[in-house]
Amino acid sequence: MRKTCKTNWKFKSFIASSIIGGLVAASYAQAAGTVEVMHGWTSSSEAYAIQSLRDALAKQGIGWKDSAIAGDGGANAQQALQARLAAGSAPIAAATFPELMRSYQQQNTLESLDAYAKAGNLDARIPKELQPYIKVNGSYYSIPITMHRENMLWINKKVLAKYGDKAPTTWPEFLALAEKMKKDGIIPLALGGEDWQEAEIFSSIMIGLGGPAFYKSAIVKHDLKSIQSDTMKKTFETFRKVLSYADKNRAGRDWNVATQMVINGKAGMQIQGDWAKGEFLKQNKVPGTDFVCVSAPGNNANFVFVSDVFVMFKQKNADAAANQKAFSNLLMDKSAQELFNLRKGSISPFMDVPADKFDACGKQAIVDRAASIKSGGFLPSFLENIALPRNLRGAYVDTITSFANNPSMSADDAVKKLAAAVKSAS
Repeated sequence: MRKTCKTNWKFKSFIASSIIGGLVAASYAQAAGTVEVMHGWTSSSEAYAIQSLRDALAKQGIGWKDSAIAGDGGANAQQALQARLAAGSAPIAAATFPELMRSYQQQNTLESLDAYAKAGNLDARIPKELQPYIKVNGSYYSIPITMHRENMLWINKKVLAKYGDKAPTTWPEFLALAEKMKKDGIIPLALGGEDWQEAEIFSSIMIGLGGPAFYKSAIVKHDLKSIQSDTMKKTFETFRKVLSYADKNRAGRDWNVATQMVINGKAGMQIQGDWAKGEFLKQNKVPGTDFVCVSAPGNNANFVFVSDVFVMFKQKNADAAANQKAFSNLLMDKSAQELFNLRKGSISPFMDVPADKFDACGKQAIVDRAASIKSGGFLPSFLENIALPRNLRGAYVDTITSFANNPSMSADDAVKKLAAAVKSAS
């Protein structure tokens, strides 16, 4: 997310899933006193965060079977999970995204978490704007573990100091700074070749140019008039200029590898969700001293939220069900939420988790979350499988990717292609 669980995954064919699932089913019987958790968190900071949950369960005498599957921004983990479901061999729990949670619930594989949610007072502790995305028909089928902010800009502090030590607050300022870095032989923009990384940048440009109202109209409501507007055309034009400052060797590069380029000073900036902060912190880098964390240009206090959630799969074994209950309760514990998010780079989706242990970036995120909720700038990510169903998400991401990788495509052509794709998918 990612990510961390960042993903552009699509379900593979049922036949392929069944074959894979049949091969693995016998290997994953639940051991008594153990919670098996599937996830795609394999970067150093992500693994460090997961360890906090493993350690907390160990204190309760419960073991942890780690089914971490690396690759493709979490897509490989989701494919493997679907194979397990097809084989009738579900783990106790899995980390996923809200829209994917819905697909598992539709397959009748998930436990309702209403009883735990009521006991844990989730309705009062979680922003009401998040709740529709972690429920189905008003019932809880997931427990959020993170609240990441997607629309962030990360800058190497030493590099920025060469150019006046001022972070860009508009896209023209970003482009001017990038040009100076380029002339000095510094890669201005650290970027990987995955489509979701490109879409993150596009989303931030949309908000920077059009504001939250435009994002809600063009993305959340997928209004064709907004999609075909001059603002969307300008977004594509700016997107092309921003991409021109990434190096040409980015194909296949993972997000955390791009983050490392900024940490090392090989690159100056990265537009990435705040899971990137976990990589800085894991290497003992200090906000304001070694790196700068600010919202993407023009985004101000607007907060594009990403929430990784845990789902619990139906269990026939009584021991497995008891362990599942213990894990569900742990996920709602303030101390567990605090430590996981301190390590992950995110803030907690639970608003009663105290802010005092978070660094300057985390404290600012908490302040901006509160401000954006009041202003209407608290926005669900579309590329992280929250704001849109997967078919509509695909329409946006596929168009953005086509434009990013086809220099001959004009902004006008991209707008037409996007409108047609969204109309077809709606």
